[in-house]
Amino acid sequence: MVQSRPPIVRMQYIDQQLRDNHYPNCTKIAKYFEVSSKSIQRDIDYMRDLLHAPIEYDRKKRGYFYEEEGWSYLAATTLELREAEALIATTKVLQQYQGTPYYNEVSRALDKVRQYLPENSAANQLLSVYSIEQPTHQAVDSRMFASVEDAIRRRLKITMTYRASYRAASSEAVTERTLHPYMFHYSQSRDTWYLIGYCELRKDIRTFALNRIRTLSVTEHPFTVPESFSIDEYLEKTFDLIHATEPIDVSIRFTPFQAQWIRERSWHPSQELLELGDGSLILKMKVGALDAVKRWLMGFGEEAEALEPQELREMLQDELGRARDMY
Repeated sequence: MVQSRPPIVRMQYIDQQLRDNHYPNCTKIAKYFEVSSKSIQRDIDYMRDLLHAPIEYDRKKRGYFYEEEGWSYLAATTLELREAEALIATTKVLQQYQGTPYYNEVSRALDKVRQYLPENSAANQLLSVYSIEQPTHQAVDSRMFASVEDAIRRRLKITMTYRASYRAASSEAVTERTLHPYMFHYSQSRDTWYLIGYCELRKDIRTFALNRIRTLSVTEHPFTVPESFSIDEYLEKTFDLIHATEPIDVSIRFTPFQAQWIRERSWHPSQELLELGDGSLILKMKVGALDAVKRWLMGFGEEAEALEPQELREMLQDELGRARDMY
């Protein structure tokens, strides 16, 4: 009937029988779960000896009972209803990460925890109120991901061939690199996994999209991560995951229409918002990678104007001029 349930679920059932004063014994419980009486006896011994449950045997009623009140069985009381509901809902949210590293492992872990929830929990009904858009990201090779993770933990250099952005010259599109892998970074805005580390080819710390790595091997050559490296400081100098060594003051004015959405989220750790009387606002940031800022701004069309630096304004003029000529 329910013999596939793990021991912790059997103990949850035993606990409920004891609380309801049904005076269960090993034979009755074993019959319910279709297991041996010895298995149930081991469950009871575990509850009594390791969980310190006040379980005693009543010879007249031929069953067990709680000698003291107030004792709580951990698995039955750890999660409250709302916590159980949140856990169940998480399994739905997790679907948007299908195909990404650790998806299968996390899914199995959640399924195991869900087995320990009370059977009459209304949390299972929560799944019907969520609709999650499926992602369109490229799946990462799990074997490659595991190899890189091993190199990060063991502080070993990796060699790889990497495809740069499509706009790079064809002769430079695929390059061979030796990298000191520092850490992984997942970008929700781009729905992409990245690897951050020191690139011996560029003599600088760089960010690499995992789905652009063509071949990879872990060497036996060790490296050390500089004590001065800080992931927070590194990301502060990036925009849209494009890194620049020297940040630049950027100022952008958004129209009243677009400003309402600009206020709703954080675009960069250094950002400041200056509200204007007509409902528009000015977004100020200290970032590098002006080319990334340019591409971002073009998505807003006439609803955004780059005020400074002048270099950014000129970049937009050139890009928009070429676009105008194309049409």
